[in-house]
Amino acid sequence: MIKNCGIIQEVKLTSYAPNGFEYYINDENALSQLLHFFRDHRMTNTPSSYDLHLHTEFSPDSSTPLEAYARCANQLAIHIGFLDHFELAFLDRIDYLNPNRFPRLLEEYDRVHSQYPYTSLGLEVDYYTDLAPQLAEFCDDYKKDFDYFIGVVHTIDRLALTIVEEMEELVKTIGLREILERYFDEVESAIRSQLFSGIAHIDGVMRFLPLFPGSPEVNSLWKQRTKELGLLCQEQGVLIEVNLRGLNHPWGRMHPDPQIIDELILSGAKFFVGSDSHSLKDFENTAPQLCQLNAYLAEKQALRLPESIQSSILHSEK
Repeated sequence: MIKNCGIIQEVKLTSYAPNGFEYYINDENALSQLLHFFRDHRMTNTPSSYDLHLHTEFSPDSSTPLEAYARCANQLAIHIGFLDHFELAFLDRIDYLNPNRFPRLLEEYDRVHSQYPYTSLGLEVDYYTDLAPQLAEFCDDYKKDFDYFIGVVHTIDRLALTIVEEMEELVKTIGLREILERYFDEVESAIRSQLFSGIAHIDGVMRFLPLFPGSPEVNSLWKQRTKELGLLCQEQGVLIEVNLRGLNHPWGRMHPDPQIIDELILSGAKFFVGSDSHSLKDFENTAPQLCQLNAYLAEKQALRLPESIQSSILHSEK
């Protein structure tokens, strides 16, 4: 559908997307044209695509208001989920989301949701094995306030795998293989904890790995562990995120890799799509591919939403 809307400069085969397409917008007015195309061609007022991973002004690395995303998503007929960071290990940092700020977040979400009903509210909850009891208590205390919790691993020894300088420090101190081993062990613990509807960027440790000379052994370890964790998600009833943020980093592809996605689909795994946008521009730029991914997963009967979101949608359509 998207490739026929007249605003795509080039469509080429690529390994970066399961459906084999990559899009190049041809001019600065393309977004406006894209908005009109989606609005004019949607067959129903009900969104047919979902992006359940948007960071807002309530995350330390974003300044985008909830309403800005919601307004744009409404034009694109995309159901969105706000998914700000919650990092229990860093609650003392002034710019990080903590329970004291939840009332303001919930109030703002209720206001936006009343205008744009195809929105949901979740949290991207960092998992730490050493804080597992506290995380379980937190999720139990706040599960009624949020539609879904998505588990994620961003750190090892409290150093961020998503910050190049901190990744460099880890490489120097423990080496690439141990980084991967410990990362995937932590993700496995998050999956087995049964605290989360889904897992975000299941192989996110790879985001900056091309910057560091590795070995075929590390590459083999990544593929093996990612597939194993995907199968574990299927076994545990945990959704796997197809995360688009890796496309804009040295990794150059989505998480998990498209080939692994297709292998897991054949095994019966279920997925949801997240742009992992940290700005409105991120969201706008990923909209074409996001919609194609939703269509691809739906066609393969591999698209699934967190239960509370699905129930809410079904209720609103009655």
